[in-house]
Amino acid sequence: MKIGYFGKQNAFALAMLRRLKLEHSRDEFLTWLPGDKAPSKEVEVIIAFGKVDSEDMEDQTRLGLIQMASAGYEGVDVDAATKFGVWVGSAPTTKTGNGESVAEVAVLLMLAVSRRLNEELALTQGRVQNRSEKWEVNRALSGKTACIVGLGGIGDLLIERLRGFGMILTGVDNHPEHAPHGVRGYAHDELKVAAAEADYLILAIPGTKENENMIDGTVLAGMKKNAVLINVARGTLVDEPALLAAVKSGHLYGAGLDVVRNEPVSEGNPLLMEPRIFVTPHIAGSTDLMLDGTVKYLGEVLARYRLGLQPESLVNEPSKPRVPLRELLTESASPNKALESTAV
Repeated sequence: MKIGYFGKQNAFALAMLRRLKLEHSRDEFLTWLPGDKAPSKEVEVIIAFGKVDSEDMEDQTRLGLIQMASAGYEGVDVDAATKFGVWVGSAPTTKTGNGESVAEVAVLLMLAVSRRLNEELALTQGRVQNRSEKWEVNRALSGKTACIVGLGGIGDLLIERLRGFGMILTGVDNHPEHAPHGVRGYAHDELKVAAAEADYLILAIPGTKENENMIDGTVLAGMKKNAVLINVARGTLVDEPALLAAVKSGHLYGAGLDVVRNEPVSEGNPLLMEPRIFVTPHIAGSTDLMLDGTVKYLGEVLARYRLGLQPESLVNEPSKPRVPLRELLTESASPNKALESTAV
């Protein structure tokens, strides 16, 4: 089978590609970058990182499945794929180790902002000689209220970790009634109310068009004095100029961002100039756990596809699919053995 490996080729993606080639030696893997011409028009499956446009699909007449290597699929033109009869699948956080990895970085960012890590490192590294006259005592997480926007896989895993810090936990979700025990749930139309009560507002929600700039100047202005914003989801969720202004004015204590609107983050990004905004370069999911989990999950997807079975996490349903796939209703012994036998 010809498999396209399409998107950014950073160290993490290349490590994943090496593993996939070893474990699926019967398949031919073709790599190319967005904007480049595909090396073949006979690709049957695309494993994608980031954007996949209509133009990337239209010449691939044998393409039957676009499988993301991450949970996010907002960069894929799903409407175009559906029109072409191409299935689109995501890689769920609960099956790849992504959820655990991102939840850990959310905690890291909370601690980094609370302990003024940028400013403290500037002292230890000799970039400044004395503390600013405006220096404030660092903050502890214990006893503070953390509100998690998005009670999905990452949100639930983050709740487990924050309980150990003795935090008061709330959450915003489409189904607030499903909030875990001990977590007060708010509906999405109650975001401003939930944000106003939180010391830490943590974003763990998909970056859809509907959610763009959901954390705008109004929400930021309504947050507690000295609250902290943490974003481990997508940069499009936040009005960045408004966030920068809220931190510079002293209204917010700071912010921790693993994602920004324009990535990779540029050296001249004004967010990097503010010491009370701690920025990491979208590395929350880049762990050994996620590498192992994603390779395993993608292997299961490819094995199912060979058997004419639907992957677990499809996000569309073409009315006239190029490659008809049937749903596996029960995990019986025989399909499991078949999947194992094809995962070479």
